[in-house]
Amino acid sequence: MTVRLDHPKSKMSRVAKWCFYFLFALVLSIAIMPNNILAASTPNVSYRTHVQNLGWQDFVSNGAMSGTSGLSLRLEGIEVKLDTPATELGITYQTHIQNIGWEADTGRGWKSNGEMSGTSGQSLRLEGIQIKLTGANAEQFDVYYQVHIQNYGWMDWAKNGESSGSQGFSYRLEGIHIIVQPKGSAAPGKTDTPFIIQTTKPSFEAQVIALVNKERASRNLGMVTSEPTLTRAAQIRAEEIIQLFSHTRPNQSSCFTVLTELGINYNRAGENIAAGYSSPEAVMNGWMNSEGHRANILNPGFNKLGVGYAQAGSGYGHYWTQMFISN
Repeated sequence: MTVRLDHPKSKMSRVAKWCFYFLFALVLSIAIMPNNILAASTPNVSYRTHVQNLGWQDFVSNGAMSGTSGLSLRLEGIEVKLDTPATELGITYQTHIQNIGWEADTGRGWKSNGEMSGTSGQSLRLEGIQIKLTGANAEQFDVYYQVHIQNYGWMDWAKNGESSGSQGFSYRLEGIHIIVQPKGSAAPGKTDTPFIIQTTKPSFEAQVIALVNKERASRNLGMVTSEPTLTRAAQIRAEEIIQLFSHTRPNQSSCFTVLTELGINYNRAGENIAAGYSSPEAVMNGWMNSEGHRANILNPGFNKLGVGYAQAGSGYGHYWTQMFISN
């Protein structure tokens, strides 16, 4: 009787050979793996905000809050960047700014990779933000962001270029969270209502100021802001030019005497008047096509603007006044 025995050494040799083939294949697959797959580790996102009365805060990252809580302080600027060695991934963002609107609708445009979005030294609040990833690797990740707004608190999370915050309410942003996650990961929280819009059309005054600031922003000029007493002065003048369409008041004094009567202190002042235009867009177009009026609108020395509008059943029907000052 013949008994066949497997040789232990031969069996061990085959096992070792298969292990070698497996390891070789693994090393080979890693060696030929495309660069974009190797670079796909989730990047850190860092950001900081410029806060009313406090200035620039330190950078925070990956979902931490930048801004303040319970202090009612507006955000005025933000910088966002990715802390990643990946060369095919970037981040871009824009904010909705008081009296200006969305930056992409002006000459300011989108900001990216650590640039400042917002304004500096103009005391203008941020009201909304959009953030999105760019580059060949952008489709591998989602960027989520959540803002705290005046009178509402924390909104739901937005992602990948969606609007976060509010528009038309004049509510300030007070804080923000930002985080980058692998594509398709669960959202950090609710995503139902990241943004609210006031559908009621803003006042003629607000529309004219926004149009003025759009023209100024496209030329890198400082923004103008309104204040109640200056608005009252402009409204008085709008009603006066129904009687006498002139820079001289009906009592034959200078148009600027209305400022001193209301106790407004100023260094320089300018007035634009117009009649017959039925909308803010139309009157702004008329002023911008007039050299003298355009000079007031684009004067870099002016930082405050009051707008007045009045209607009459006769004459030109619509009467407009802009009262500019520097102080």
